[in-house]
Amino acid sequence: MKKEVIKIPANIKYLTERDKFIEEFGKPFELPNGILNKEIPGCGATTVALTDEHKTIICSPRNELLKNKHEQYPDTLLVIGGVDTIEIEAYLQTAELPKILVSYDSVYKLIGCIKYKSDWRVVVDEFQCLLADSSFKSEIELHFLDNSRSFPYVTFLSATPILDKYLEQIDHFKDMNYYQLDWEEKDIVRVYRERTKNPINAALEIVRYYQNGNYPSVYVNGERIYSKECVIFLNSVNNIVNIIKQTELKPEEVNIILGNSDDNDRQIARIGEGFKRGRIPLKGETHKKFTFCTSTAYAGCDF
Repeated sequence: MKKEVIKIPANIKYLTERDKFIEEFGKPFELPNGILNKEIPGCGATTVALTDEHKTIICSPRNELLKNKHEQYPDTLLVIGGVDTIEIEAYLQTAELPKILVSYDSVYKLIGCIKYKSDWRVVVDEFQCLLADSSFKSEIELHFLDNSRSFPYVTFLSATPILDKYLEQIDHFKDMNYYQLDWEEKDIVRVYRERTKNPINAALEIVRYYQNGNYPSVYVNGERIYSKECVIFLNSVNNIVNIIKQTELKPEEVNIILGNSDDNDRQIARIGEGFKRGRIPLKGETHKKFTFCTSTAYAGCDF
């Protein structure tokens, strides 16, 4: 595996800063053909794919991530379950510069619709999920990798990629070029961890603190900053339902982000009237005080 480090100078914060890249490197930033460790999230890598001059397919392991990007870029085509080849072909005939957002398990629908694949680029976002999800959908992942070979230019993208020592043992990746972004200046997020023997009771306690106005805070440059929005990542719809019921949260206070299924909708209905499956708010939209997310929104979504 050939590795290359790309140093990003301190005056550049996002990969979409076209003029600064031209000034520093003589050209705008381009997603490479191979593996890209972008090192930090939110640096604009998928935005590059959505706004550059190439026909592009952006693949994701999570439908909520795709829906989130589609809402930000409504001219894209969203290809998930329920979208058929007729819709794809109609879009390809009318789109001046096609940008397709597709789930890993729907990529096969594109293969027959795109005749000339040499002028397309593919971006596999959050590609570390290929390994993380393999325990429960390995066949889908293998078919996806086989389908990706149909395209000559593929970027496997992540801020937390599969470790090099594992990539070099996987036939599909071991001979790929590996690019590492090295940001000269980056924000360091300090995470405060607290261990608990009963996570559900801990979540109940956290919600009640926020309900009573006991907001956690940190000092930033000498100023006390309060957290007035509580986001809980919990991969159990049943536990989320029980926490909301026990703390008597109201529908206008809580956003519940989870996978689209009848079973999930039935469980949410158990909470009471007015509760329903939510969505990730777009930039400028009001956030609710409490947000509960299952694993459908663990990676890649823009809150």
